[in-house]
Amino acid sequence: MRSKRGGIMNQMIVQIILVGLILAIFVFATSGKINARGVRQQVLEKQTALLIDSAVPGMDFEIARQNLNGVVQSMELKEGKVFVGVDGLGSVNGYPYFTKYSVQVFEREDKFVVSVR
Repeated sequence: MRSKRGGIMNQMIVQIILVGLILAIFVFATSGKINARGVRQQVLEKQTALLIDSAVPGMDFEIARQNLNGVVQSMELKEGKVFVGVDGLGSVNGYPYFTKYSVQVFEREDKFVVSVR
């Protein structure tokens, strides 16, 4: 006969192992999505839109082609949205920005310059 303490202890150990196994499966399943190009592209679009929103006339800022989020291949502004192409992945939806000033993007050798006028 087993004692009650031993039976409860075994059940707890089995439950802890099952929870750990489920957590490990979840982490492995989502790790590929976290560093995906699409996510890095959305981050760049959002950061650029926030910079445009907070800019004042006469301000220029640069976005390097070689970035922590990948290699920026294209950047354009259309219909009040920022579109950024990263690592061969073109932007589809873009990220909206709201400003009453004129905004343009110029391409230089190793960077993109966003100019607010």
